[in-house]
Amino acid sequence: MRHDPSEEPDAGVAHIEVTQTHEEILEYWTDERMAEAKPRELVLRPEPEEQHPAGED
Repeated sequence: MRHDPSEEPDAGVAHIEVTQTHEEILEYWTDERMAEAKPRELVLRPEPEEQHPAGED
């Protein structure tokens, strides 16, 4: 079964098991899909020592 990235939830992904072969992945990413692809919003959380209490910027 093919996996369509647009069906994924908006939550971030830390790890995903790949069940397709390298060739299947390359077949999926056609020139048209590559042209229409939009990157996910990258959200980096600060390291614990970088967090500041409210009002202390």
